[in-house]
Amino acid sequence: MNDWVRFTFALNARMQAFVDVRDALYCMDEARRREEDLAWLQAASDLRASLLGDMGRKAALAEIIGLLDALQTSLGHLAEEHPSLAPSIQQACNRLDQHLQALQQPELSQAGQFLVRDALISHYYNAQKKHDLLGHKQCLPQFLPTLRSDWKARVEFLHSLLTPLLEAIETVDQMLNDYVQWQYRTAVEGSDKITPDRKQHYGLLVVGLPRAQVASGLVPDMSGNQRVIRVRFQRWIPAQSPEEVKESVDYAFMLVPIA
Repeated sequence: MNDWVRFTFALNARMQAFVDVRDALYCMDEARRREEDLAWLQAASDLRASLLGDMGRKAALAEIIGLLDALQTSLGHLAEEHPSLAPSIQQACNRLDQHLQALQQPELSQAGQFLVRDALISHYYNAQKKHDLLGHKQCLPQFLPTLRSDWKARVEFLHSLLTPLLEAIETVDQMLNDYVQWQYRTAVEGSDKITPDRKQHYGLLVVGLPRAQVASGLVPDMSGNQRVIRVRFQRWIPAQSPEEVKESVDYAFMLVPIA
C-alpha cells in the first residue's frame, strides 16, 4: 500500500483542525525545498488562519494537543488489550509525550507571532479577506523577486520555529494511517455509502487508491458525517469540468477510531 495515494476526510472539528495544519505545513515545506515563493506564501497564510482560528476556523493548536492526548489514551487501552504489544506501544506513547512537551516550548509561540507580524505574510493574508472598491492588491509577482535577498532567511527562520509542530504532525499522521487495517469495497457505478458503527466514535476516514489511477485523474469526493459517509468518484481531466465516474471502482478505506 506504500504506492497508494491516501485521501483524508475529517469527521469532527478536532480532526479537521489537524488536517488543515498538516496540509499547510506539508505545502510550506514542499515550497521551501523547491523555492516557490508564491506557493510558500499561500501555505503560510493558510497556516496562520488555522493556528489563529481565523476565516471561520477554530484555533488549531489546542485541538492538536487534544488529539495527541486522545491518541495516547487510545494506545493505552490497546496495550491493555494486547499485552504482547505493550513495549512497542509504550515507545509510541513516549514519542507523543516528547511532542507534547515540545509544543509547550516558546518556539511555537514565536512562530505564531512571526506569522502575524511579518509584513509580507500579513499583506498576502489580508488580501485574501478584503479588498477596496477597485480590488487593489500589491503586485506580488512583480516585486517578490526583488525581495529574494532576505527571502531565504525569512523562510528558514520560520521553518526552524515550526519544526517541533511539523515533527509532531508527521508522527500523528503516520500513527493515524497505521492505526487500523485497510478494508476493501467497490463503489458501484462510481458511488458508495459507508455506514460507520454508531457504537464507535470515528475521527477520520482515509480512502486509498493506486497511484496510477490517481495519475489518470481518478479522485474521490467525500461528504457526510459519523453516521453516514458518501464516496463518489470523479475524473479530473485538464480543461474539463469534473466528470462523474459511471463504472465501478475498487478502493480501500479505513475508519480511524480516534475522536
